[in-house]
Amino acid sequence: PADIARVLANCLRHSEPVYIEMPRDMVAVPCLEVVSEPAFKVDPDALDACVDEILERLQQAKSPVLMAGVEVRRYGLEDKVATLSRRLGLPVVTSFMGRGLLADQDAPLVGTYMGVAGFPEVTQLVENSDGLFLLGEIICDTNFAVSETKIDMRKTIQALSGQVNIGYHTYANLPLAAVVNRMLERVPGPDKMFTVTPQHFPTGLPADDQSITPTDIATAVNDLMARHGKMPMASDMGDCLFTAMEISHTALVAPGYYATMGFGVPAGLGLQAATGERPLILVGDGAFQMTGWELGNCKRYGWDPIVLLFNNASWEMLRTFQPESHFNDLGHWGFAEMAAGLGGDGVRVGTRAELKRALDQAMATRGKFQLIEVTIPQGVLSSTLARFVAGVKRLNAAK
Repeated sequence: PADIARVLANCLRHSEPVYIEMPRDMVAVPCLEVVSEPAFKVDPDALDACVDEILERLQQAKSPVLMAGVEVRRYGLEDKVATLSRRLGLPVVTSFMGRGLLADQDAPLVGTYMGVAGFPEVTQLVENSDGLFLLGEIICDTNFAVSETKIDMRKTIQALSGQVNIGYHTYANLPLAAVVNRMLERVPGPDKMFTVTPQHFPTGLPADDQSITPTDIATAVNDLMARHGKMPMASDMGDCLFTAMEISHTALVAPGYYATMGFGVPAGLGLQAATGERPLILVGDGAFQMTGWELGNCKRYGWDPIVLLFNNASWEMLRTFQPESHFNDLGHWGFAEMAAGLGGDGVRVGTRAELKRALDQAMATRGKFQLIEVTIPQGVLSSTLARFVAGVKRLNAAK
């Protein structure tokens, strides 16, 4: 019982999955009551000293910026972080892994930091900041490997994994929620009056006979959400995830850290099961070959996601870096025709006019999944992935 209590306490304390393994012949064996472990106690003096130093650093900075990371969502702090940013007058960005955070909050959200792959104004805001406050932000290659200008982490404020690092100082055993709550107590308001220039997303897709690019898909989705309201999204890996960065801020789940292919469709089903909201799923043809068949469960559970399948008959992101490899060729599988057998509707589109009509029809149809197979010419990338590829090649050439 003590081991079970310890593991469950860690699950709640760190808001992360845990693993309890039981021998098969012990599952039904009675055991003593599992008594909850006492709540974790925070040293109030250490917490006050930490918050004092954070506020002093931010006050001294000429260009402070708050970057919100995944722990903000993990600990349910989005509303409080939005309030904190307004009271401190801090412009807010998310990282690549934090995309989707604060989408439904009243926060001064500028955009998503992606280094050389991102919008220049967001990249410059972050990399030129002398008071970068990394709140719940995982320090990893996914978020920072392609910085235009290398960020000196020793000059940042990092609150992550139960501790706060400020320069060469480390405050241990300080949960993120405790830090945010104490900062709100110390900065009671009112909100500071300031403005930020939010990131611009493409809108106004022409309904013409031009072939479709990934950025056209983002534009069509932005137009759709402008008419019908935001939809939560699940994205797989590849250019569909880079395309998601060109869609206006909305709730998003994606495998940003492990880059796990095949995540998108199952994640979208889980999203609808957990929230009851109809999701939009972005997935490439390669990833769909792995797990797209899970759509067959939609009829059983009453789910009706809209699935945008990027079909360029290719492992296109791999081809971008390794164009000589013929294993990147996948061929056309005819996914649209397979939808009926899985219990949904399928349509293949090849022009921007067809894409717009298909999205409108999918939005109007409820009760079963809607699969839109979007044919994209090989070699055509989203604007974001094109910037990423060019930036990575430029960084590598400079080494």
